[in-house]
Amino acid sequence: MGGSQTVWGKILGYEEIKDKARVLAAIADNILIIGESGVGKRLFAEAIHNQSARKDGPFITIEIPSITPALFESELFGHKKGSFTDAREDKIGLIEMANTGTAFVDEVADVLPECQVKILRVVEEKKIRRVGENKEREVDVRFIFATNKDLWQCAAEGTFRKDLLYRIGKFTLEIPPLRERRFDFAEIANGLWDKIAKNYYQPELDYENSRIARDPLTKEEIQILLSYDFPGNMRQLESVLSRVFIGWSNKSFKGSRAGILRRVIDNERQLWTSAKYREDIDKKHTKCGKILKLMEEQKEDFWQAVYGPYMKHEISKDELRRIIVLGLQESKWRIKDLLPLFNIDEKDYKKFLNFLEGQDIKLNNLKSS
Repeated sequence: MGGSQTVWGKILGYEEIKDKARVLAAIADNILIIGESGVGKRLFAEAIHNQSARKDGPFITIEIPSITPALFESELFGHKKGSFTDAREDKIGLIEMANTGTAFVDEVADVLPECQVKILRVVEEKKIRRVGENKEREVDVRFIFATNKDLWQCAAEGTFRKDLLYRIGKFTLEIPPLRERRFDFAEIANGLWDKIAKNYYQPELDYENSRIARDPLTKEEIQILLSYDFPGNMRQLESVLSRVFIGWSNKSFKGSRAGILRRVIDNERQLWTSAKYREDIDKKHTKCGKILKLMEEQKEDFWQAVYGPYMKHEISKDELRRIIVLGLQESKWRIKDLLPLFNIDEKDYKKFLNFLEGQDIKLNNLKSS
């Protein structure tokens, strides 16, 4: 049950996110990690644990979607023998197992509303009560929560308790999706390719594809990868590259690595075209487009149309980035044309840049997004 061995070096790219995570690792408070499925939220949580004062304690993962509502309390808090039909022996709950260490609560947005108050209580009081027991047990646990949903929107809709969000959302780490990492995409892809090659490389197979299998990806191959959004993020990219490696290094395959990469990407694109992901992304982009139109046609300035809603958590950081990218595309990547598009006075230019930098958004890094 000891801490994970994940270290920062195992997280490819994302340097500015890792810098922020290192700062959060030194804070003794709870953390909320936000990001789409597959971006590596668990890896960041493990790395934060390993750099924290709790690194010698256990790192326990609590997968909320895998816990049935009927067993929620038993799984998280434990139970006493005989407290219900299947309680044949005393059981320590996952939170108690994380004592002196870290509990990583994955997909916290999926906790049912009636169970959220129980999470709130243990976060606030650091006490748990096993099912069937009257006494309370103190636990020394740091919580790292994670979600791929907009918790502020969930709170506005009434599906997530606001008091719980206030407790767990004080320190947040947002991990951008892979489609927004174009400036360090080559580093990420080549790091994954090297990992895959080490796992699957077979030096005893004496044919050319196998011998040069560990060569870095070429610029052409990186561009092929960049032509796709990767809705499944790092997890999907690793899956794609694994299939490319196995297919290309097969003795019977006579094409180029770039050729099989194109085929795999085309197949992946077809599989996801009608998926719910595309609907979600289209909705998000449509929302951002409407906000841009609001500034263009109704002359609302950036502070009214974007800044205000963002500070109220009505716009996510992902959507903020998307609005900036849409504006830059509209202004042909000329900052001087972006200001009038957003109805920002020149005297507020520095204020605008300072706000974006405070949200870890750098205009130069967005150019290829």
